[in-house]
Amino acid sequence: MKLHLSLPAALMGLCLSLVVTGEAQAASFTFTKIADNSGSFSSFFEAPVINNQGTVAFRTSEGIFTGNGETITTISNTTVSSQSAIRAFSDISINDEGSVAFNADLEPIFIMTGPESGIQIFRKGIFTSNGTTTNIIRELATDGRTRVTIDSPSINNQGTVAFSYSFLGTSESDDSTVVTTNGTTTTTIARGKAPNVDDTLGLSVESNSLNDQGIVAFRRGLSGGGSGIFTGNGTTTTTIADTNGIFSNVGAASINNEGTVAFNADLDAGGEGIFTGNGTTTNTIADTSGIFSNFGAASINDAGIVAFLAGLDAGGTGIFTGSNPLTDKVISTGDTLFGSTVTSLGFFREGLNNPGQVAFFASLADGTTGIFRADHQGVPGQPPKDVPEPASMLGLLAFGTFGAFVKRRK
Repeated sequence: MKLHLSLPAALMGLCLSLVVTGEAQAASFTFTKIADNSGSFSSFFEAPVINNQGTVAFRTSEGIFTGNGETITTISNTTVSSQSAIRAFSDISINDEGSVAFNADLEPIFIMTGPESGIQIFRKGIFTSNGTTTNIIRELATDGRTRVTIDSPSINNQGTVAFSYSFLGTSESDDSTVVTTNGTTTTTIARGKAPNVDDTLGLSVESNSLNDQGIVAFRRGLSGGGSGIFTGNGTTTTTIADTNGIFSNVGAASINNEGTVAFNADLDAGGEGIFTGNGTTTNTIADTSGIFSNFGAASINDAGIVAFLAGLDAGGTGIFTGSNPLTDKVISTGDTLFGSTVTSLGFFREGLNNPGQVAFFASLADGTTGIFRADHQGVPGQPPKDVPEPASMLGLLAFGTFGAFVKRRK
């Protein structure tokens, strides 16, 4: 048999070069634009959240809104009511009913205490709204001699909201309280140093995540230094991970309805990773032993799939659903999105839903910034399957053409 390397062979070589330079593509994701700065929005905060209906809640300099790719609903802009003017918003959470929880600074009020004297009251509040009805879940006030901070709220499908707050400049027992409330009934999850875990809990609390069973996952400082991820329901407190073991620092937590918590953490041995834990076992989802260089927020759904933001050793960032940066990629910088190139990404701990949709912020090379949704084109609850790029298909075609040519020349 003679091997004639004529036109078909050249075609094969060309196609093989495309195979080599072609980029593997993670499962089929289509992308939906929720909102961008080409219309009435001037700037976006990088922490959108998504519910199981695919509705995305996001925050802009103009207020808080929800969108599904077709319509935009205003949740809150400049005022909640004539009595409660909002000055600023913080991070948000959305449930499957489309109710959004958020905290906000309110306009201060002045109370007269005498004919020529008075005090100014500074106020913050926790609110829920579906765009039609807005409810004040909790209002906290100080007279200026103390200061109150409120961390990000989390709302579940029962309408219960979890949040933490701290009064600064008061007694220690008033600091760092984690509560759940529906506006009527309030449950204390952790306050000061109680409930406690062997007298180890410190005062700082942040990053609350609430599931439908009323269990809150939160990050808390330890009284002896360091930090940990804990879950609690007001009766029991469980340690998920802390810096007394293999971790040197732990980040924000995301909990699913199975009670599994996803979080990012630094390792004593060096490097960092994305992990899941339930109080009994801890599993590594991805770490920096491969081509990831660092990690941001993680979000876990009820199937146990974890989406996370990560940096790459080669440069750039991306959102992934596993340790393989090619087959588990949702999107990364350098990808094309709506006709331009992605230059930066933002992702939050409530950015993944049960159907596998991912809500994220992106800025593009053409100056566009906005909120987008990656729509998973597969079986809900299962990771993406690999889809070959057109280059791969050309490579297969080349082999077929070359094989047919060789057969004819026998």
